[in-house]
Amino acid sequence: MRVTSGLIALLGWLCLQAGPASSEPLAPTASERLIKEIGEHSQAMHNLEEMCDGIGARMTGSPQLRSAQHWAMKKLIAYGAVNVHEEAYDMGRPWKRGIARARLLNANGQGLDIVQKAWTDGTSGPVRGDVALLDVKTLDEFKAAAPALRGKIVLVISSPVASDEQRKQPALFRAEVNKIISDARFGAVLLVSPKERNLQEELGGPLSRFERNAGIITKQGAGLLKRLLARGIVPRLEIELGGGFGKTAVKAYNVVADFPGSEAPDEMVILGAHQDSWDLGTGATDNGAGTVVAMEVLRAMHAQRLKPKRTLRIVLFSGEEQGLLGSKAYVARHRAELSKVQAVFVQDTGSGRIVGFPDMAVDAWYAALSSALAPAKALGPIDISYGVFLGSDHNVFFEEGIPAFSPLQEMLDYRTHTQHGALDTVDHVAKADLVQGAQVMAVAAWGMLNGERLPHQPPPKP
Repeated sequence: MRVTSGLIALLGWLCLQAGPASSEPLAPTASERLIKEIGEHSQAMHNLEEMCDGIGARMTGSPQLRSAQHWAMKKLIAYGAVNVHEEAYDMGRPWKRGIARARLLNANGQGLDIVQKAWTDGTSGPVRGDVALLDVKTLDEFKAAAPALRGKIVLVISSPVASDEQRKQPALFRAEVNKIISDARFGAVLLVSPKERNLQEELGGPLSRFERNAGIITKQGAGLLKRLLARGIVPRLEIELGGGFGKTAVKAYNVVADFPGSEAPDEMVILGAHQDSWDLGTGATDNGAGTVVAMEVLRAMHAQRLKPKRTLRIVLFSGEEQGLLGSKAYVARHRAELSKVQAVFVQDTGSGRIVGFPDMAVDAWYAALSSALAPAKALGPIDISYGVFLGSDHNVFFEEGIPAFSPLQEMLDYRTHTQHGALDTVDHVAKADLVQGAQVMAVAAWGMLNGERLPHQPPPKP
């Protein structure tokens, strides 16, 4: 067959358009490398076991939290962090749990499952008394009911709720409630765990302002006492609560570690979690999970030799469970550099898969958050929703106008079983979910480390 020169030229042009028969694959992006690194080499579950099973519960001010902080610092240094240090703040007197027991002196004489409400004074020996119910809705009802309860062991069924007018002056409302409690001089107080299935919880029932002789019983124990009272039998109890405060004030600490930026090292993205926990369990979901995820993100960036534009700063707060003490202390100490904070991420709703983020109802942050999280869609649906989600250390930064976010996670049994309770252990953490959380947080942090500068602005009005 005869081939013309024109046909030859045409075939050559088509070959050029098609390119080489076997081209090199595109190099993976930084986000893809982070996802792969964490997926294949994650140390998050191993670290969670080391911290929770090896060190245990980490109450702020306790030797266990100090051990966990020293452990975390060593890990972070090994993971390539620099400027690893502690920052102290005044905490007050630490609290330590002691003996807790309760038993009926009449009826069936059985013992009740009881724990002392944390951060309260104990009973200084056994206390005996008749059980009476506190079932009130308003401050006036509380005032009227309290004198008759003097010296009794008071089972709190419901407590006063502030009216619309009282909510405008919360400090005044709290002061009035506290005065009624002080004047009433109850023999002891029994709060009721909100958890089902005979599970205990650290903080107890609806009124948590009792500062002494306060125990927490299960719903089943409360049911027994209420049934006896309904039948005309006044339960008589003996209670002993031996926990209490140390004699002297101590310092508490935050752990800070940096993965330095290459172009704007004075600007930063803060990835935080509170390392402190309550002490009925070992704090695996609240907030051991968030702690090891933050550490894992830094580890993965170092392992992949990534060089972010801005500095990634890991902050492991303490005192979150006592009122965001650590994050408040951090903001006060670093106020001069807050303008350099690009964004803050805090994971603190258990160990379930991350399914989304709220944009904190700030339109100017929505696009940046969406862009940063776009590569995480490979890990499952990640929804960016309009709304404000508060409840952890990111609150303090958000109040300063800093873009501050906390992920929305699958709750699993976090609220119902593990949070602040005896079941907050590693057994209730799924490794696959923990890994996915670390991957999503790594992608989000990387996007903010290298994205356009975000504006700071006052938080939206409630």
